[in-house]
Amino acid sequence: MKGIRGRYGQQRILETDSGLSVNLLETKLLSEGTFYSFVVKYKYFIIKPLVGPQEVHISVTNDGIESLTGNQALRFSNKEQIYDYLTKRIFTKKYYVIQACPANPSTLYQCSFTLHRKSPTAHWKIVHSATEDKNSVPHYNLYNIWMLNSSVTAAKMLGTAFPDCHTIVVDIVKDGFGSFWLADTILHDRNSKWSQYHSLHQERSLRSFLPATDLCTKKTLLAFLNTYPEVIIKPCVGQQGRGIVKISLTGDLAFEVHEKQNRQVVDDFEQLFSYVHNHYLSQRDYIVQQRISLMEIDGKPCDVRVITQFDEGSWILTGQVVKVAAKDYFVSNRASKLLTLENALSRQNNEISFERCAKWIEMVCKKSSKRLLKNNGDLSIIGFDIGIDDKGAVWLIEGNYAPSLSMFYMYDNNEIHERISYYIKKNKKSD
Repeated sequence: MKGIRGRYGQQRILETDSGLSVNLLETKLLSEGTFYSFVVKYKYFIIKPLVGPQEVHISVTNDGIESLTGNQALRFSNKEQIYDYLTKRIFTKKYYVIQACPANPSTLYQCSFTLHRKSPTAHWKIVHSATEDKNSVPHYNLYNIWMLNSSVTAAKMLGTAFPDCHTIVVDIVKDGFGSFWLADTILHDRNSKWSQYHSLHQERSLRSFLPATDLCTKKTLLAFLNTYPEVIIKPCVGQQGRGIVKISLTGDLAFEVHEKQNRQVVDDFEQLFSYVHNHYLSQRDYIVQQRISLMEIDGKPCDVRVITQFDEGSWILTGQVVKVAAKDYFVSNRASKLLTLENALSRQNNEISFERCAKWIEMVCKKSSKRLLKNNGDLSIIGFDIGIDDKGAVWLIEGNYAPSLSMFYMYDNNEIHERISYYIKKNKKSD
């Protein structure tokens, strides 16, 4: 059965399982009628878009109705007044769902599980778990078994409905009475960096080449900043470097937020997270990643774009170029210069071995291509962004399934783009 994407469609699928249905929170499409009925029926409820992270928390008291959007709390005297405000000022997307909340959201224990399958026919496995709550639930009790089993059941059902999805995040909450509820499911398709990370991480030989990565939340962002001097946050689904942000701890214990050529300094972590949430996390799902100290040329960081293509049952490298970032940029999506790998490495003071780097890059890209093909099944070209740090170590930053080839067309060596074009045409003929 093919599913309809979005929270409402996923909810309808999960409701068909009797074991899950009793622990699902009531969820409806948002309308004036459902909003008014929820005001009468529940003290707390949440409004979410069909897809995406934006949430509005609603609480109903004898004194009125309060909405909480991010850090902004507003109070209204009646349901007509708040609904009019929300539909005109907040709900700018086309469709939303309204979901019951068993208690004040700030009092709920929250836990999320990421499940991944290596291929469309493989079993779902829990590959990551996280909680935003300070008080952990005791291990190995019946509730934990229910959470694990329910997460796997939900992933199986949604994986059948969405066969192209291989990574699913399941959010579970526990109220003050000890009841557990399946509150949300988020699908990460093949273009999601969170899904790709887990696909690559399943290959043991690639793990040491992957930067530390997690879904970006308040807790994980703080943990990464306590571990690494600089971190990167980037949208789970994004292109051409849009929305990628570098966050650094400055000498006076403040934080610098750097996007494109713009820099913003905030005084402490609470201000930092408020800024990051309002500008980024409330709009899209993000990952947080350790920032690799990339090799530099003329004080500008650079990385390697590598093209792999599928040919007669195996992956081959057909293009490789070093991109030097433009002035004041920390990513090379806007490149100021294109160089060969050998030329770029010859400019390093510590004499990084070209032969060694070329060998590791080829191995990493071929193994990664093979692993991603198993996960996705219909790939013929991948563009990898490979980092080389200031000690000469190779890092796999990410792969792109529809890589821009313009840099190879602009590059002096015409043989590279001719070779890439040849295999593109060859694969089209074989389709």
